[in-house]
Amino acid sequence: MSEKHSPGLPSLNQSKVARRHRAASGKVALRGGIPPNVFLWGLLLLVVGGFLYFRSAQAELEQQRAALMTKQRATAKVLGPKLLPLRDLVEAGALSLAQEGKESIDTKVDWEKLFHSPGVYLRARVVDAQSIDSVRKAATGSLRDGFTSCLIVDPTAKGPTTGKVCTFSNECESGEYCNEYQNCQRPSSPFNMRMLYRALLILSEKWVSEVRNAGTDTAITVYDRGLDSVTKVDIPLAIDIYQRAKFALVVLDEDPEGGLPPAIPGAEETEAERVQRTAHTARIGVWELPSGRLLARINASATGELRDAGTRPSATGQEAVAARSRVANSCALALEFKSQVLQRE
Repeated sequence: MSEKHSPGLPSLNQSKVARRHRAASGKVALRGGIPPNVFLWGLLLLVVGGFLYFRSAQAELEQQRAALMTKQRATAKVLGPKLLPLRDLVEAGALSLAQEGKESIDTKVDWEKLFHSPGVYLRARVVDAQSIDSVRKAATGSLRDGFTSCLIVDPTAKGPTTGKVCTFSNECESGEYCNEYQNCQRPSSPFNMRMLYRALLILSEKWVSEVRNAGTDTAITVYDRGLDSVTKVDIPLAIDIYQRAKFALVVLDEDPEGGLPPAIPGAEETEAERVQRTAHTARIGVWELPSGRLLARINASATGELRDAGTRPSATGQEAVAARSRVANSCALALEFKSQVLQRE
């Protein structure tokens, strides 16, 4: 149909021409009546606002990070002189014990008295005591075991899984710490070197690197909370117990002649534990604290057997048998060591 036969078409055509003109000039209104230039300005404001918010959030995150590192440096200034000498002494002792050396026992030492005194304990494999880094890595898994139970007397010691469940030490009562089993306990002698390394963790490059790479305020808050726990509980406790320690005891297990025994399928057993459940020899060193004087260095055999005293049979699963073997061998090692040092008094 042509325009001359349709009176409404000229006005319709004019309307189309007007819309094209407005579209060309950027003044076309979107559905709902919002002109596109208004929409574009709004989008620009959102982008700019988001950028400014990101900059502000990053600045706040960097402030939190800087405040945390300031606290860490202040803590390190106090912590270092009190705990680093002990760490260095024990590490040096472990490295020297890993090397071949002459056996010796100081016959002037009152060994019975020493065994009733507070001390520190580190146990690892000989192959894990070849460098400072390997010693430190092994120390994180060093705990009291059958050797210390049969050698050191601490009447206040309790089972490691007793006490209030915890995540951080500042959740525990005064004088307690959150142990490796996530229970609040008072430290028992001999004190694990693991405690010392946990207190010293905030001085490590690993901790500093993790804080520098933390990308959220939540992550910084977690590190800050952990630092507060270490500062308020772990460090004072570590300083107290390690300054009371009279000796450092290091045990290095030699791998059996046939190599590591096969792993138990499905069992969470470390290589060190696999060695301990097998008959083997071990090197034992004792140093006086804080002087660092060598008191004893001997080799002994870790070969023992636990026998049932009652009528009820013990658990017979592979893991249970392995655990019994570790206790038996470690206790036999302690008794042989004790026998040697006492005979030479």
